[in-house]
Amino acid sequence: MELKVAKEQSEHENNKYTWKPDVKWLIKTFVIVYAMIIILFFLLNFLLKPYMRQRPMEITPWLDKNKTETVVEQK
Repeated sequence: MELKVAKEQSEHENNKYTWKPDVKWLIKTFVIVYAMIIILFFLLNFLLKPYMRQRPMEITPWLDKNKTETVVEQK
């Protein structure tokens, strides 16, 4: 009988001190995760730069710095 009362009392104490995230914790966590993703992106971009292939200018004319193209509307 005492064991049952002690078990119920310990469960009540555990529920009393249950941790729940608040807004400050959520914002802090989102900022940390977002910062880690940004750092990972730039780190991988730097490390994998030699292995990126060059795209031909015919496929991506907007990347051609030597070509000056005027925009003409077609009707």
